[in-house]
Amino acid sequence: MRTIWKSMLRRTLLVSSCAVLVSALLVSAGSLRAQGKGDDKLKTGTDYFDKGDFDNAIKVYTDIVAEKSFDRPVRREAFLGLGRAYFAKDNKDKAKTALSDMLDLEPPLVELNPDEEAPPLLKLYYKVRQEKAGNLQVERADPGIKTIAVLDFKNSSVDDRDKFNPMEMGFSELMINQLRGSVQLKVVERERIAWLMGEIGLENTPGKFDVNSAVRVGKQLGVNAVVMGSFIKFKGDMWLGARLVKVETGEILATDDVKGDADDFFGLCEKLSAKIAKAVNVNITEAQLEKGTETKSLDAMMAYSEGLVLVERGDYDGAYKKFNEALEKDPSYEKAHLKAESIKPLLRS
Repeated sequence: MRTIWKSMLRRTLLVSSCAVLVSALLVSAGSLRAQGKGDDKLKTGTDYFDKGDFDNAIKVYTDIVAEKSFDRPVRREAFLGLGRAYFAKDNKDKAKTALSDMLDLEPPLVELNPDEEAPPLLKLYYKVRQEKAGNLQVERADPGIKTIAVLDFKNSSVDDRDKFNPMEMGFSELMINQLRGSVQLKVVERERIAWLMGEIGLENTPGKFDVNSAVRVGKQLGVNAVVMGSFIKFKGDMWLGARLVKVETGEILATDDVKGDADDFFGLCEKLSAKIAKAVNVNITEAQLEKGTETKSLDAMMAYSEGLVLVERGDYDGAYKKFNEALEKDPSYEKAHLKAESIKPLLRS
């Protein structure tokens, strides 16, 4: 009798285990189907947006966010699409609501790529972040990662001063890209720094940056250190210098500089970035630094930097021309391509 009961119990457990396995497989299959359907819908919405058909893009994205069977990444992407489309239609209130709904679906952390988003939409995203967090601090994916901010460089050139003025933004952008190669370091995008300065009423002029302003910006962002840089073009030479300010105390952690041929300012910036990384005890390889240098064309970098200046002035048509000029000089310059695409919805012509 006891043997019969044991046999029945084993059969019951086996049937139960099979039922659980089948149920799990069905749920998994259903999830994959929903994922595929969601990805297809996202692509449809993106196609409408890229064609400038913002109304149909909004309809598609609205259907996606309303479908609870879609997973969080799909719905987050749809909320971002809604934000983009509403902003393109100049409906900032609905764009703001969409971005807020997107952040409600965290974690994981949602971070927009400043190269892919229209500058006004980025500012709205930063504002929503600020309102939700109650402060202006940068979100940290890992508390163990060090965070730094790189302020725009000061142009103190003796020769070609006007020509190199756009590189005040260009050098800081280049250093940010290079330092991002380290997984131990989080580097704040310069668009966020510029927005923050506007929020706290600090003039975004490199010539007026001092240690006090660097500390003020750093504390608002919640970063560990701030880099203040400058450069001098004299005859055929280029000098690049930087000071690393510890935000907590205001002390200068390091003062470094490099000098060389002006035509090799990409390599010079890589050397200076390596010194900055070493000063904050972060390991970064030459390969990682080089990966952040997307172009080795001086003309392309100059045109790109001029585009950054025009974006900050709100001259999107002029900036679009400059980014495309950079692409003419170097067709592989991905950042120039992304920047040009990001401001397309803002063009007047």
